[in-house]
Amino acid sequence: MAARRAERLRPVQLHIFSFRYPDVNGFRREATVLVRGKMGQNAAIGPAYDQAGGLGHGSPVCTNIRTVPALRPTPALDAFCQEATAFPDFTVLLTAPAGYRPSIRLDLLGRNGAVLARAYDRTQAAWGDPRRAFVTGRVPRGTAPAFSPAERA
Repeated sequence: MAARRAERLRPVQLHIFSFRYPDVNGFRREATVLVRGKMGQNAAIGPAYDQAGGLGHGSPVCTNIRTVPALRPTPALDAFCQEATAFPDFTVLLTAPAGYRPSIRLDLLGRNGAVLARAYDRTQAAWGDPRRAFVTGRVPRGTAPAFSPAERA
């Protein structure tokens, strides 16, 4: 009974599992699996292995587990990530495998690129991750953000 009460009181967390798959034709495959919930790491590893095994790359080997506070929804950043990057949403960009960090050209992406870079850096710092966005260029004068300041993360 006390264990159930403790689980209900636990905040929602994001468990980030990194998996490596056996070499196939000399290529090393890696994947990141996200499990969101109030469960601990031991309870989350079962769904993570199920999800990683379903990717079809062979039998996975877990190489890293991180647990961080879950993000609040960021629809504006998610939409901009879909437009400007190959990532489907902001959370997937934050948890990209193999030490990936985004390169953001402000001369191409404008103020939204600056907003994305600041949100990326702020979240990674809060999670204790050393990665930061690589930002180049300047925002051209007279460019307005595509989304309003109220939608920013």
